Amino acid sequence: MIKKKIFIATAVFASICMLGGCATSKSSKKAAEATTEAAQQAKATPVKLNASEYVKLGQYKGLTIKGASTKVTDQDVEDQVNELAQDNASYEEIKDRKTVQKDDYLNVDYTTTINGKENSDYSDSNLDMHLGDGNLNVDENVDVDEKLIGAKVGDTVTIEFTFPEDYDDSSIAGKKCELAVSINMIEKEVIPEVNDALVKENTDCKTVKEYKKQVRDSLVSDKKSEAEQTNQETLWNKIMDNATQLKDFSEADIKKEVSNIKIENKEMAGYFGMSVSDFIEQYYEMSLEDYAKENLKKQCVQDLLLKENSIEITDADVDEEIQYYIDELGYKDKKEVLSAISEDEIHSELQYTKLMDALMKETTIK
Repeated sequence: MIKKKIFIATAVFASICMLGGCATSKSSKKAAEATTEAAQQAKATPVKLNASEYVKLGQYKGLTIKGASTKVTDQDVEDQVNELAQDNASYEEIKDRKTVQKDDYLNVDYTTTINGKENSDYSDSNLDMHLGDGNLNVDENVDVDEKLIGAKVGDTVTIEFTFPEDYDDSSIAGKKCELAVSINMIEKEVIPEVNDALVKENTDCKTVKEYKKQVRDSLVSDKKSEAEQTNQETLWNKIMDNATQLKDFSEADIKKEVSNIKIENKEMAGYFGMSVSDFIEQYYEMSLEDYAKENLKKQCVQDLLLKENSIEITDADVDEEIQYYIDELGYKDKKEVLSAISEDEIHSELQYTKLMDALMKETTIK
């Protein structure tokens, strides 16, 4: 298993995208912690705006939207079941070839040296890796996998790179690093058959039939939740399109919001070895400044909608949500919840949820 956070972009996506199955997942907790850890070190400060000065609402009730699909196919179920086999793959040594080729599976040891000292947090041994997955990449300018191609079993390949300046581990952010990768063997991946024995050993189900039913039920539940969220996003986008911006936000307010975005996204961007600016451009397809302007407009639209629809959140609502985090997401107590997400963030989340629930009731879904 790869240590620390140096090479876990794939794991982050897994946390964001929960998959169905027999096991209980705490991915929501991990995602919440990932996006708030950096914010605990430097707090975001909400930009105070007189919403009606900047934005005028358009039509937001009685709208019609195209509903997201909730269909789960047999192929969806098979794909999910096959992931169980993939997750339990084993690796066998290839002995008739010693030179590493593109797309090979390798078993390696790697050592990370920073400022002349080996860093055990960023070193590991007996790692099975697939060339092309980018598991050892942290500097977007250095492709470690590419540099291993052509090496031979028994070789140690030394690669230099620099941690991003805004890397989430501030103790090594911006520092030059030497990564030594020792190639133990070239391997082939062996995927086991999905049978009752595999299911019984790795899930709380006893048979493939039972597991498939549970996977389908889970996928149906997930699909309904995803469709509900997608429908809300579609409605929200329509409301935003219908709203009119009356005047531009000040440069000072945009600058404050850019600062907030950097604080709130530093941890997640760091997982991918990216700056916040590059992260926003890649995943939201807009510049950091444009994203800040969009956020400020959303804030104004939401403030006006909350006021017009008399949406209020009580202390009891917040306490109930905190209890949900404890009961369903694996947090120990209120203190641990509030160390990961602030009470203001919970309050804002509840406001949005309550608002969208009310607006969806007045929306036609086709």
